[in-house]
Amino acid sequence: MIRNHFSPPRFAEGVLVGLLPTLAAAYGLGVVALFASGRVALLQAAVLLGVPVVLALGMLRPEWTILLIVALPPSVISPIPVLLLVVIMLVALFGFLLQEGLRLGPKTGVYPLVGIIVLAITMKGDTLAEATAAADAMLKVLIYYTLLMLVAFHAAANGRMRIDTFLNALLLGIVGAAVLQPFVGSIRSFETITYTPFRGQFAYLAVMGFGVTYVRLSLNRSAGRRQSALDVPLTLAFLCLTAIGFGRATWIAALWVFALVSKWTGRKSFWIASSLFLVIVLTVPVVGERVLPGRTSGAGNETLARVTTGRSVLWGKLWERGVEAWPLGQGWGYVESLNSVDLFGIKGEFSSGGNPFIYPHNDFLYLFVQLGILGFGLIAAYWFDLFRKIRLLSHGRTEAARYGVRVLIPVIIVMFVVQLFDNGFAIGFVADRFFISAGFIFGLHYLVGQSERLDVVGSRFAVPSRAGGMLNW
Repeated sequence: MIRNHFSPPRFAEGVLVGLLPTLAAAYGLGVVALFASGRVALLQAAVLLGVPVVLALGMLRPEWTILLIVALPPSVISPIPVLLLVVIMLVALFGFLLQEGLRLGPKTGVYPLVGIIVLAITMKGDTLAEATAAADAMLKVLIYYTLLMLVAFHAAANGRMRIDTFLNALLLGIVGAAVLQPFVGSIRSFETITYTPFRGQFAYLAVMGFGVTYVRLSLNRSAGRRQSALDVPLTLAFLCLTAIGFGRATWIAALWVFALVSKWTGRKSFWIASSLFLVIVLTVPVVGERVLPGRTSGAGNETLARVTTGRSVLWGKLWERGVEAWPLGQGWGYVESLNSVDLFGIKGEFSSGGNPFIYPHNDFLYLFVQLGILGFGLIAAYWFDLFRKIRLLSHGRTEAARYGVRVLIPVIIVMFVVQLFDNGFAIGFVADRFFISAGFIFGLHYLVGQSERLDVVGSRFAVPSRAGGMLNW
């Protein structure tokens, strides 16, 4: 093993003890000089100063890298190049290798993701350069998510991080995003409630924060745990942000959280929340318009098209393209080569940000069209394995494991809903938090399994003591 033969230099016995601070100071002054001379921008200077620190943390405390990712607002993380994030994750995994060793078996849960990556590399479609570049960018993102999940798995499996520490970092990042959202969001007007800066994709973060705080608050009360004084105000604030986000997907996720808490605690919160939501839908016009919009985005006049804002028509068009190339799909990059003219005969449908590509609004269909039944089967197998681990942990004998998995379920719910009705792989701040949470769940399942296995082995090899008791070996 590398970690057994790795021997760090004895800094205290050499000149490095004085040389390292000098080199660090010189490097910092060099970056400041470059910024002052106008050769690098502020963001580039910040990255140059922060990357060495993050890489050092990744080597010495690899679990801290995932805390930084969730604790920093998305507006800070999103400008970082994906390749740099991949390097940081590789350094963190190398840190685990040196300190604890790496576990790369099927229990990590990343095998379906690795399969998707392999298929994407070997089954590339014959597309134009622009579409190929977009598909390659998505492939890099999938590699990053896989490594990110592996880091989270090892943080949990090695017992290097408490679940409450991760949750506090997660909530800190969402609060920071809420504070910055009016200044960095595309919508800046506070004129009406329907045009709040917290509409759109930010609502995914809001419902994550609401779900985590509400589940933690409910479970702490029912189990007699120590409660945080911030859970109540944060729950109410995130619930308000979820409501004014006017996102049907987020409302579905919130009702799902209410239903699960009702089941776990035996309370009637789900029925109260769903009844109140029904009353609001029937009495508040702007909410009713969001649930059953009158416009169809030019995609048809059927009721299903109205409810899905035209998504059902888009899904039908993409399904036809996938069936045409059954069973292996059209090849990686094919969806990125489609535009609204190809599918609908008009410009601008289901595309945004000046990007002509179609956004499929369903990751399962996205993989089916490109990678056929193999791609769809891999993502379905991933979710099946994850749900199975959640079920086993939430019904297990270990109270700490039940609590740990249940407080992470809201993050899982949000990503599942986003993958069904939006573009989960493309929305980085949602996917980051999801894959870290999924890694924790797989790591927690591995840790519990190892603990139970040791208990069984200990009971089998128990020997009588002189006092007549049992000594576990």
